[in-house]
Amino acid sequence: MTRRYFTSAAMIAALCVATPAAAVQGQRDPTQLLDRADTDGDGRITRAEFTQSRARMFDKLDRDEDGYLSDADMSQRRFKRRSGGGGRFKELIDYLDENDDGRVARSEFVEGPNPMFDRADRNADGVIDPDEMAELREAAAARRAD
Repeated sequence: MTRRYFTSAAMIAALCVATPAAAVQGQRDPTQLLDRADTDGDGRITRAEFTQSRARMFDKLDRDEDGYLSDADMSQRRFKRRSGGGGRFKELIDYLDENDDGRVARSEFVEGPNPMFDRADRNADGVIDPDEMAELREAAAARRAD
């Protein structure tokens, strides 16, 4: 179960936040998703900040602006290339589609499972502090090295 959560979090991050160095190697750093969620720049990420970040991410992924993520959002060639030919996007839809209608509503995406946040928030206090973030980075780097 933990592996599935990490994989889905990495998948979300891979769709949205690639660094140039990681893109060259074909890898993405899923911890950047958390970095971008720290909107007040205090080095701590609250669950509310992370949820707001997911809402902004949904808006970027919802290419046709219909309020759902579906195959229709994969129509742009550039986006297909960035997301690994669309396979990762379809996996994301399958993972987050709670009612099995073949698409992901904004609420399913924004309020759905937060595997990366939950994994990083080791003490379950609703805040990812700098020490927890460092631990997550180390774990992600070790997985990429394998």
